Amino acid sequence: MAGGKETPRQKMIGMMYLVLTALLALNVSKQVIAAFITLNNKLDASAEIINNKIEGTYYGFDAKRAALVATKGDMKLLDQWEGAANELKAQTYIVIDYLLREANEMIVEADGIDWVEKEIDVTTADGQSHKVVTNLKGLEEISSFDNYDVPTNLFVGGDPHNPVEKGLNIPKKIHEYRDLVCGLMGTYTSGKNEWKFDPAAGSLEASLQGCNPKDTSKIRQVYSALTLPEKLEMHGEGEMPWPSVTFDHAPIVAAAAMFTSLKLDIKNAEAMASDFMLSKVDAPTFNFNKIEPLAFARSSYINQGDSLALSVKIAAYDSNEVSKIRYGMDADTANSDAWKTVTGDIGLPGDKPGPHKIKGQIGVKEKGELSWKNFEYNYTVGQPMGVVAQPEMRVLYWGYDNKVEGTASGFPADKVSLSGSGCSLSSAGGGTYIAKVSRGTRTASISVSGKKEDGGSVSLGKFDFKCKPMPPALIKFGSIESGGNASYTEAKNVGRVTVMLDPSSPLQGVNYTVMGGTVIVAGVPGAGNIERGGALDGKAKSMMNQSKGKNVAMEVKYKGPDGITRIGALAFKVK
Repeated sequence: MAGGKETPRQKMIGMMYLVLTALLALNVSKQVIAAFITLNNKLDASAEIINNKIEGTYYGFDAKRAALVATKGDMKLLDQWEGAANELKAQTYIVIDYLLREANEMIVEADGIDWVEKEIDVTTADGQSHKVVTNLKGLEEISSFDNYDVPTNLFVGGDPHNPVEKGLNIPKKIHEYRDLVCGLMGTYTSGKNEWKFDPAAGSLEASLQGCNPKDTSKIRQVYSALTLPEKLEMHGEGEMPWPSVTFDHAPIVAAAAMFTSLKLDIKNAEAMASDFMLSKVDAPTFNFNKIEPLAFARSSYINQGDSLALSVKIAAYDSNEVSKIRYGMDADTANSDAWKTVTGDIGLPGDKPGPHKIKGQIGVKEKGELSWKNFEYNYTVGQPMGVVAQPEMRVLYWGYDNKVEGTASGFPADKVSLSGSGCSLSSAGGGTYIAKVSRGTRTASISVSGKKEDGGSVSLGKFDFKCKPMPPALIKFGSIESGGNASYTEAKNVGRVTVMLDPSSPLQGVNYTVMGGTVIVAGVPGAGNIERGGALDGKAKSMMNQSKGKNVAMEVKYKGPDGITRIGALAFKVK
């Protein structure tokens, strides 16, 4: 299907293809490799910026739904286009997953290390669940950055004039996504009219014949943004198929940057399509200039063993407009004639312990007219008491940033303070404190106090803790753990040991320093060294190059935040 006249963006992309092709025809230097890495990072950053804008568009459906609910409007049109937007979002995840998995396969074949950084679950309109890749790690750590055999073999093959199916599938997948997105935009029912974008019609113009004339311009934009040329001009070779121009003798970092560029094209098209879908829903507007998160519940006090349903919403309001409020409290809630009228906040009294109820109305302007909306709120005045909670166990570790939380019923968080004996405390905000204990300390205690409204303070309890050194760390060589098996590719390419806590440990952010160590490979004479920081020296790397089918033993000296130097061991077999 022909794409019609190129947009300025399409011309820019075509120019980029030509520049990349010219660079790949040269003997690629380290400076060029670094340029590709920089280009990839910038493209990925641009995609993230566009994604943030897209998320705002998807949230726009929630805002329009809230407006329609408030005004008892018709939800059919909203449901139709929100459903299309949800499918657009899911299918975008799926096509980007395809591109990133192709790039990851290429890197794995060259480096032997999985480059996937993040995966999520996505459900499509047919109810099918998909685990999709959303991010790959940066290209800076790729060791085979200038390998051009792998991209060529995977996506071109032996004959550039007839690239392999894997390379041809890339534009095919993007064009399938293009046709699906244009179908979501152009196929819908409006009144007595049934509009349809038919990708099988043979050409773009034919496909648009069944569309609403008001939509064709936007659909053309998306179609053009997602149309890849069948052939491109290759320097000295004339026109060649798109996969050959893009991947033939392209170093790994250039091929990866091309996949990131395609991801950016996908996100740009998603942005245009989602904007189009949101614009199709007409809903009343409210005056607001500020959006904040709002958490609320029917009660703000529960007893131990009970549960509380907490709703977290986004509140939009006009900060320049002081709302009028009329309300009654406790017995007055049933008699609206006794309600008070205020502007701004309501001062809730706390002189009587026990449960209390507020019921009333707030005035909201809808299209310039004041409309009254009902509200209710329950709260409880309780007796003061102190509690200390330590989520990471009732132990304080030497040299570690131990997190402790101090709460006191009847006191707001900014009126509660902690003090320690045998430990130092510093506030981390939100009622959380960092407790630090010195090496050799055996016990410590933490006291809770609350500040009263008159400026005085009250002691709310004292709590004792045991103090211990940090637990032993886990020694790893790449992804290899002691007692396991390693592939020869990983064993010879990793080049560094790491020391960390077991992932199952509740402790977080613990850093260990490798002080040194030795490497022994069965059947290989001598021993290699592990340098400070964890890197293998030349002798150790040479031994790992000879480790295929052999047992490897590593002894690592390391130091944790508690200042204690320990020795750990790692043993594995190389397949």
